[in-house]
Amino acid sequence: MRIWLTLGVLFPLLVGCAAQAQPQARAGDAALNAAARLHPTVFLDRIGWGADAVQLRELSQIGATRLLDAQLQPQAHPMLRPAVRRQLENLEVNLPLEQIIPPLVREQHAIHLAQRDGQTTDVAQTQAELQALNQRKNQLTQQAMAQQLLLAVYAPNQLQQRLTWFWLNHFNVFRGGNIGPMMADYIQRVIAPHALGHFRDLLQATMFSPQMLLYLNNAQNARGHVNENYAREVMELHTLGVGAGYTQADVTNLARVLTGLGVDLAERPVRVRPALRDELWLRGLVVFNPARHDPDPKLVLGQTLHGRGLDEIKQVIALLADDPATARHVSFELAQYFVADHPDPVMLNAMVRTWAQTNGDIAAVLRTMFTSPQFATSLGAPQFKDPMRYVVSAVRASLDGGVITNPQPLIGMLYKLGEPLYGRQTPDGYPLNSGAWDSPGQLTMRFEVARLIGAGASALFGPPPPFLRMDATANAASTMPQTNAVPRPGTYPHLPPPDLARSAVFLATEPALSRPTLQALAQADQRVSWNALWLSSPEFMSD
Repeated sequence: MRIWLTLGVLFPLLVGCAAQAQPQARAGDAALNAAARLHPTVFLDRIGWGADAVQLRELSQIGATRLLDAQLQPQAHPMLRPAVRRQLENLEVNLPLEQIIPPLVREQHAIHLAQRDGQTTDVAQTQAELQALNQRKNQLTQQAMAQQLLLAVYAPNQLQQRLTWFWLNHFNVFRGGNIGPMMADYIQRVIAPHALGHFRDLLQATMFSPQMLLYLNNAQNARGHVNENYAREVMELHTLGVGAGYTQADVTNLARVLTGLGVDLAERPVRVRPALRDELWLRGLVVFNPARHDPDPKLVLGQTLHGRGLDEIKQVIALLADDPATARHVSFELAQYFVADHPDPVMLNAMVRTWAQTNGDIAAVLRTMFTSPQFATSLGAPQFKDPMRYVVSAVRASLDGGVITNPQPLIGMLYKLGEPLYGRQTPDGYPLNSGAWDSPGQLTMRFEVARLIGAGASALFGPPPPFLRMDATANAASTMPQTNAVPRPGTYPHLPPPDLARSAVFLATEPALSRPTLQALAQADQRVSWNALWLSSPEFMSD
């Protein structure tokens, strides 16, 4: 499976093409450009994962609206630095799911079968085999985490990267069981290609993903044995939202619509009687089994749907995606994530109108939001960053051209800060309001992270961890190229702490720093202390 790692169109060319395609003047553009000139780092923090020297230079050259329009153009294969691309291009986790998951499932089944049938009585051996299998799953999950973090830090399509995390959180799945090894596929195949597209397509992609069908139990949803878990969350979290007026009967009938849509992890032949064979549908690990589908009519949100298998499911996707309640619910969450905990109703209404006019074009809705007077004003009243935004923005501000070869410390930082990737067990995703992340314990841990990064975080540039040294060709077809994913471990010199006081990000931020922050920085007697103070300052911990 190809992911966004090959060299693509150069970013400056994308900026130029995007700018030519836009009208010369739009309402709100002048206000956004003026606000971004006053708050350049805050603006870049909002439309991406944090300011760096490259984006600050681009912003000063072309202005906020042209940079925004470039960022609103999706990139299938964003340009990465060769050293970063080499780390990711052959990761095993990026192989097709059909090559990764069924062998793991067969191995686990064989272990349990041998234990059940008495073929092995060595309990310690069985536990060791299961432990090794789980370790392999964890390594694949860590590969997905490392890949997402490296893309967040280095990919030029910063808005698409950050929006991919937003949708990953909106359509949350937990990494437990066999889902962890499938997370790279969920991000790169399901979420990212639709992050700036139409919401209906994104909803359909998640509904037909093995990760979602497993996580919310729709794989167990069948005629006569209806499981409502997924149907309830689709309405409550993914589309309409709480209080949108749907009923328990709507949930039950939506679940009936979704009967038969499931997952086959073991690649077993699906047997149906001849009359239903034309309705059988298989794509990768996802299967629609018409024998498990309820063919009777269902009443959902006042509309009667007739049992026509996949067509019926696509009808209900359109019904949910196009509902005005969905436009308002999702627009509110976008505004809360990118603008303010309590979005201005005027801005929100404008977003909902754009949603209706464009059939849920996410990029158009975002442009309405970013060019609103309310967004421009919000740049002067930054929000407290959640852990993912804090860690990635701190690294982007501190790298100064360095290439991370060991992303494991970043994974660990997110664990310590309470927002590990794919670690939210409940389907609601991590909270978007800034008040969820400013507890005393959270601040204490951020001071530790700030000191670590401020000291240079030399571990980030050390030998790659074992999970990045897994040979992606080991379980692949023999025709796959035999190349190493990352350099072999070597000896790395101790790196001095970065001189953040002279960094482009600090110099752009300095005019907006408060007097207490400037006084604290002036009293720092060592570079590490100075760096830690800035990275843990109220201004840096907010965007």
